[in-house]
Amino acid sequence: MEPWSNSEIIRARTVPFSLVLDFLGAYHKRDHDYVPRDASLGSVRVQVGYLGRDYRFILTGEKWFNELLPESHPFRGGGGAIDFARHLTDCSFVLAVKICLDALNSCSGLPHA
Repeated sequence: MEPWSNSEIIRARTVPFSLVLDFLGAYHKRDHDYVPRDASLGSVRVQVGYLGRDYRFILTGEKWFNELLPESHPFRGGGGAIDFARHLTDCSFVLAVKICLDALNSCSGLPHA
């Protein structure tokens, strides 16, 4: 795998979650009936299906958590697209960075890294 520069890691971490989901071919649908506790934070709930598994995420800026896991679960949530990709795919940090950068590049029409 490729080593990543700090700027590439920062860029990968900020990729929108929807781009990662689209790139992975995951089904995702926003729950328009969701009412966040604090509307000013802009949180949304998204139903996700990926590789036969179901997820229900609350997304707030770069933070996320999987509502379907118990509150005591150590990997219930995280911050940024790299953690998000790792949660969905159960892959390494290096591969998650590649997924995020490839998702970003596929959106912008640039060649994949």
